[in-house]
Amino acid sequence: MVINVYVSAVTPDNISRGQLLAWVNDSLQSSLTKIEEMSTGAAYCQMTDLLFPGGISLKKVKWNSRSEVDHINNWKVLQTAWKSLGVDKPVPVERLLRAKFQENFEFLQWFKKFFDANYDGHEYDAVAARGGEAFPAGGKGPAARPAAPAAAARPAAPRPAPAAAAPRAAAASRPAAAASAAAPAAAAATGASAAALKAAEERCAEMMEALAKAEGERDYYYNVLQKVESFCMEKPENPDFVHLLNKIIYATEEVGEEENGQDENADTTFANGAAAAVVDDDETF
Repeated sequence: MVINVYVSAVTPDNISRGQLLAWVNDSLQSSLTKIEEMSTGAAYCQMTDLLFPGGISLKKVKWNSRSEVDHINNWKVLQTAWKSLGVDKPVPVERLLRAKFQENFEFLQWFKKFFDANYDGHEYDAVAARGGEAFPAGGKGPAARPAAPAAAARPAAPRPAPAAAAPRAAAASRPAAAASAAAPAAAAATGASAAALKAAEERCAEMMEALAKAEGERDYYYNVLQKVESFCMEKPENPDFVHLLNKIIYATEEVGEEENGQDENADTTFANGAAAAVVDDDETF
């Protein structure tokens, strides 16, 4: 039975990107070099097969394709398998397909926790499971640039007269002196820019952590609401109480403001009546 994990991606026990990559490569006998390579969905498909042997069709997985269409296919294969297995984690496919580090890093952090909660320690031959295919396939190096054509021969420039050499040397020394004088100012400006950039990066990292935490909490409470909704559908014996719960679940912000302006006594009477119905019928609740 699947053990679902409802935790934010940002927790004190998170591991580094290097450790995550080493774990994936060790588990799949692969040679991934970047977290962004997880965006194809292929690795998650095989990690799911490792956790739940036979729970996903690896024959449909495109292991080394660079086509976004094939990557979307991989995520669909994964989502179909997860739905069948009972994994209720929402998969942000559009964000993961962008192959950006932060989104893929956070999702992989969650998957590591999910994996640890479900893995029973059985042996697994990853290469044999994917039909002996290398993952990822060895890429070709960049094509060599053609050699630049030889420059056409030009007539030799006439040599300057010895008398003109001295003024030229003096003129050349002036820009060098100006550059030397400007060097400290340029260094100070570079240092200030580096400090500002570092502060901006730290602020961005803090905001990304806050966003990831908010998304984790959103997913958790959404699942709670789904369970309450299912309970309401399965308990028709207390229609007044169920109606009150549905009214709360499906209320919009505008509806909530309108209801706050109505007679509070009527709402209190209705709520007390629903609560009394629940107390009188403990078995159905």
